[in-house]
Amino acid sequence: MDALSARSVLPLAPLDEAGLDRIHAQAMRILSEIGTEVHDDDMLRRLGEAGQRIDGTRVRWDPDFVMDQLALAPSTIPMAGRNPDNAFTLGGGSVVHSPVGGPPFAHDRERGRRDGSLADHIELVKMAHASNSLQMLQSGTAEAQDLGYQSRHLEMDYSILRWSDRPFMIYGTAGDKARDGFALASIAAGGRDALIAKPMTLGIVNPNSPLVWDGLMVDTLVACAEFNQPVAITPFLLAGASAPVTLSAGLSLLVAETLAGVAMAQLIRPGTPCILGCFFNGVDMRSGGPSLGMPESVLTTLAGSQLARRYGLPLRGGGGLCSGIALDAQAAIETTMSLWATYLSGCDLVVHSAGWLEGGLVASYEKFAIDLEIIRMFERLREGLNLDDDSMAFDTIAEVGPGGLFLAHDHTLARFRTDVFMSPLFRALAYPNWVKQGSPTADEIATKEWKKLLDSYVDPGIDDAVDAEMREYVDRRTLVLEG
Repeated sequence: MDALSARSVLPLAPLDEAGLDRIHAQAMRILSEIGTEVHDDDMLRRLGEAGQRIDGTRVRWDPDFVMDQLALAPSTIPMAGRNPDNAFTLGGGSVVHSPVGGPPFAHDRERGRRDGSLADHIELVKMAHASNSLQMLQSGTAEAQDLGYQSRHLEMDYSILRWSDRPFMIYGTAGDKARDGFALASIAAGGRDALIAKPMTLGIVNPNSPLVWDGLMVDTLVACAEFNQPVAITPFLLAGASAPVTLSAGLSLLVAETLAGVAMAQLIRPGTPCILGCFFNGVDMRSGGPSLGMPESVLTTLAGSQLARRYGLPLRGGGGLCSGIALDAQAAIETTMSLWATYLSGCDLVVHSAGWLEGGLVASYEKFAIDLEIIRMFERLREGLNLDDDSMAFDTIAEVGPGGLFLAHDHTLARFRTDVFMSPLFRALAYPNWVKQGSPTADEIATKEWKKLLDSYVDPGIDDAVDAEMREYVDRRTLVLEG
């Protein structure tokens, strides 16, 4: 293939075998020669007993030990919901979506930009549950800033368990908060042993890149392993800031940090399910902010999927990510680029799939609705083509004949609702008709759509005794934490 032809093909697999080997070799060299900081005394003790070289808080890792620990982690992860019908398996290109998580602000066109509240969180939980596209919920879909900082995670985790019966990501920004989430999930699951046997929650930990595992994240990692709940180990890498500006070097850092986390999780509980998290974006050097939805994030997600497969781990990637502040063309383009990466890579867990705006600072109700439409389009692509006799429609073609029109044919009337994608948001209108309808823009239509979604919510219900036990736990722990 000549150079021009080679450049005309998108690199869906940007790393060849030699490239994978080189990134792996450098990751092992980083771990063994540079090492990582681990700011947790108990973990340092465990690592020392396991034969790793400890110098204060610096750990220099034996590559053979790291790879032996990696071999203990499963390649697929069954997840159970409070409702067994909502179970799924992470791995093998599962493309499981979850809504945005972590924004301190919420926004919709009618109420404006505001501090996130528990009421916002509950509305977004209900919208996510009402959606057919978000198989996993996420605590902190909007930060409940109207509640005390020390205890608000309890109400947010509880609200998911009460208003949804799907698996969910716990709030889990520290070990104790993660354990609270797991304790609540244990009540809903029928006890700690039941939760350990059938995980229904998932934790996310972010090492402090480059190469620092702080005490909060180590403790969260330990909590996930104690309860046998999957943990997505996700270095937060920004090219030129928390990672080298060159993507290949940054990928070696991603591997080193992730595999160190996998190794520590297996020390707590061999077989702890681990996920390779890929959140690797550029930096807009004009502002210093993350540049989301750019080609760098697409390339690193594609490469991250190759690395995840090499190591036998499911892949976590970012979903509808954008840096845009307004719900405009910038946000739409960046979001679509980000989502393309997750589908092209066969991402297993797609986090922040719907509602992310302003670099993750805002949970946008209108964008929530628009992102769900984009996901529906991608899911239609995954269905592929149907080649049965009725779909091939030879008899219909013969009946209509040369120069005919298929518009009113019985075959069209029977199949257009199932075979033609018709979006309530994106419509093909003639200009005069659009004007007659009030010249609606996509965000204006999206306001109606998120309201319809919220109105369509059906309470899955919960056993009164289970609910009472969870409420007692929340109220008791809140008194302790805010006391």
